[in-house]
Amino acid sequence: MATAPLHALTAPVAGSGKSLLVDIISMLATGQIAPVIAQGRKDEEMDKRLETALMSGDSIISIDNCERPLESSTLCQALTQQRMKIRILGYSRHTEVLVNALICATGNNLVVTGDLTRRTLLCSLDAKCERPELRSFNIDVLETIRAHRGRLVAAALTILRAWHIARPNERLSLSPFGSFEQWSRRIREPLVWLGCADPCETVPLVRDSDPGRETLLAVVMQWEKNLGLNQAYTVQQIIGHAINDVDFHAALSAVAAHRGGMLSNRNLGVWLNRVKGKIVNGLKLMHHGNLHGYPLWKLMRQ
Repeated sequence: MATAPLHALTAPVAGSGKSLLVDIISMLATGQIAPVIAQGRKDEEMDKRLETALMSGDSIISIDNCERPLESSTLCQALTQQRMKIRILGYSRHTEVLVNALICATGNNLVVTGDLTRRTLLCSLDAKCERPELRSFNIDVLETIRAHRGRLVAAALTILRAWHIARPNERLSLSPFGSFEQWSRRIREPLVWLGCADPCETVPLVRDSDPGRETLLAVVMQWEKNLGLNQAYTVQQIIGHAINDVDFHAALSAVAAHRGGMLSNRNLGVWLNRVKGKIVNGLKLMHHGNLHGYPLWKLMRQ
């Protein structure tokens, strides 16, 4: 397929079976367990590992055991673009690669942030016990797949075949999933047609848990409470009003802390320019002219 969303798997504790589930997917699709890469301490490390896996032609790439919030412009490109130009390490030249891998990510209480949230489906596992790695089972699921893979793959293809035949007589009113239209038509629709839950129902869960959105929501709510709607203020005036309200000041300080500094005109101004026009709870922050050379900002309804 041209594109496919990130398949993220999360659980409250380690040992719940996240990596095993990725291996099950990989065994069914390729006959092999999934190759994994580490997230690393910095996004640049993960980007290099992801680019190397894409150049290697891996069919499935698993970013295993993410310990930091997952955010990467390279990963965003890999999910929504069919081709990428990647710089070869040690050389001053690029190579063009076809992006056709299924990309998964696992982590305990995994957090996805930024533009990646709209590109992610979330699978949540909960073993409902303190030490899930100590559980015992009567079968080895990977060995079962090895023994019956032909029948299992045929069953999956039968679902797609049945949906393909029935499509002209069936009407599915699914909301569009931007950037993944082909995946939605060929994978999502057959599942919903079969009676399964819509996998895209998890997208709002990913979005709502984005720390960046939570920060914006806190500022917007406090702004409405303290400054109201459709009233324009300079950055300095906004900070001045926040000094008299603990909650408003805390919300603005969280913005500055996210940028690695203290609350200041510069930090707040940069953040406002980055989030302007983003709608949260029906509200958005907008630039509204200048006062003596200083930009004015206001909160308004969509």
